[in-house]
Amino acid sequence: MPYKKFLIAIAIISFSIITSDTTYSLTKKDSKKTIQPKEESQKYTPLVDRLSHDGFDRAYLLKIFSDPRVTFQKKVLVINLINRNIKVDYSRFLEDQAVSHAKKFLNRELSFLDKVEKRFKVDKEVIVSILLIESFFGKRTGENIVFNVFSTLSLATEPEILNDTYHKIKENYPSLTFEEVRKRADRKSKWAYQELKHLLKIAEREKLNVFGIRGSWAGAFGIAQFLPSSYLRYGLDGNNDQKVRLFNRYDSMVSVANYLKKNGWKDNLSNKRKRAVIRRYNNSTPYVTTVLNLSKKISS
Repeated sequence: MPYKKFLIAIAIISFSIITSDTTYSLTKKDSKKTIQPKEESQKYTPLVDRLSHDGFDRAYLLKIFSDPRVTFQKKVLVINLINRNIKVDYSRFLEDQAVSHAKKFLNRELSFLDKVEKRFKVDKEVIVSILLIESFFGKRTGENIVFNVFSTLSLATEPEILNDTYHKIKENYPSLTFEEVRKRADRKSKWAYQELKHLLKIAEREKLNVFGIRGSWAGAFGIAQFLPSSYLRYGLDGNNDQKVRLFNRYDSMVSVANYLKKNGWKDNLSNKRKRAVIRRYNNSTPYVTTVLNLSKKISS
């Protein structure tokens, strides 16, 4: 009898565990379907007010910000405020495998790239190098909903959010003072708000689902990893479909060339000037050096 009771007890425990796991699984699935909590959507009220004041339709904004896909990205906010303290290693882009991949892309698109080089006077190897480093030709464009990145950063200076962010940053960067974090948050929020407005304009102009645009933690998207402001300023249609889609390689190639040309690239440019132009694309010395070194490896 004791043995039989023991087996019954084990069966009951096992059933409880299975039931618990199933309930958790179902709850997890259902949580994706739940609408955004009221208190969470209220966090965006100041942002809705500002955007409405700047000319965006309030009904349209309320519809967007009440969507369950709108989420506040705490980790994205933190990394945007500490990214200058993080050293990025670009050496992997100069390894044989990466160089080989770049050469294959160049050879495959040589006819198109020759036309782009002739039109914009920008070295095709530099264009290819940038596209490889930025997204590995579209394989790594980022999984963040860009709208969430900019809406989160736009709220960086809200008192409660700023205090919470500062305490999270201080855990790993104790030397950073509250005042320094506040200044960074102020600069980043002003910048992000402008990018958010540009993003909404792009979605409206191109008839795009604003939640379908995914990119990096910095809000850059597409093969060329453009910010919304760069998209509006430099984005071009490369495949003649009357649309600018930076997830399309042809649009991306001409857009990068246009970006570099409009920032000063031309024939017979000195190495110093080349570095200055590429720095406008990404303000990082290691990035600039890698682009130029990779372009040399590709052309050799």
